[in-house]
Amino acid sequence: LFAIQEHIAREVVDSMDLRLPASLGDRLSQQPAADVEAWQYLVQARHAALRWRKDAIDEAVVLLHRGIAVAGEDARLYTALGRTHLHYREAGIDLGEAPLREAEANLHKAFALEPELAAGHQLNGWLHYSRGEIGPAVAALKTALESEPADPDTLSLLAYCYLISGRGAEARPLIDQLLSIDPLTPLVRCMPGWAAALEGNFEAAIAPYREMFEMDPDNPMARLFYVYILTSADRGHEALEIAEATPPSALETPPGRVIAMFASAIAGREPVALLDTDKKALAQATDLFPRFLAQAYALAGDAASAVEWIALAVDKGFINYPYLAEHDPVLAPLVGNPAYDRVLADARRRWEAFPA
Repeated sequence: LFAIQEHIAREVVDSMDLRLPASLGDRLSQQPAADVEAWQYLVQARHAALRWRKDAIDEAVVLLHRGIAVAGEDARLYTALGRTHLHYREAGIDLGEAPLREAEANLHKAFALEPELAAGHQLNGWLHYSRGEIGPAVAALKTALESEPADPDTLSLLAYCYLISGRGAEARPLIDQLLSIDPLTPLVRCMPGWAAALEGNFEAAIAPYREMFEMDPDNPMARLFYVYILTSADRGHEALEIAEATPPSALETPPGRVIAMFASAIAGREPVALLDTDKKALAQATDLFPRFLAQAYALAGDAASAVEWIALAVDKGFINYPYLAEHDPVLAPLVGNPAYDRVLADARRRWEAFPA
């Protein structure tokens, strides 16, 4: 199987007259040591986890445990298992400490087996990102990329970290490379849109986010992303249509509740109130949910709550000062509000100090 894969890869490279970096060319002949069946579980688990639904992530965990049962102690399977547990946080399913503990335990197992494993450094980067430690996350991901320069998960998270830090120039080449090696993963399709949105070009961002949503319409996060982009592009009627088509089961999830908040604000209805338990949980999330909540509250005219949540997003690593100060049309009315201006000053200080 892997011999055929290598042969096809080299035929493609030769036919396109490509010149691969030496490190990447050498890797074509390095066949994975894991059992083929275990490798299949690894690939299936990745695609399931990126659907960001509880049943899909649960399935990914089961698949990886099957892989471990087949292959035994395998560092790559342990790192994939750790990363999969972190998807519970990314999707808002479990925003507590349990996914972090599981990820850290699997990271220790992986590094005990292979201390220099690129996937281990990648998982270390994910853990730092999940804790809002973006500088250390970037350092770990760059280390991972040195030995595995074509890993899509490393490329995507590193590009994301650069984008939320206001470093679009560093992110763009990574996104181009990511699209060339992993064009069929829905999350990958939206990355150019995120880069465009952070530069204030929301019209250009619509198509990539539509692609992600149409590729995986049952993914609550894909729907939330699409609603956000349409709202920011001043297409409120389209955003409302997508939001109000949310399946009832998805409305019971954190992304579903944020979608409902966007819908209420767009339609001018009574704002949907978050439960105190939801607020406490979402405050522990990465930058993503606090940022969306800030925008939903801003749309609803609740400036105090919007400032509170965007300050939390900045603390979690969203320090893209140009976006916050100039490009986000939803947050633009907050500029001049003393509390928001203090958040902007903090974001600017962190943005300027972010390591190159």
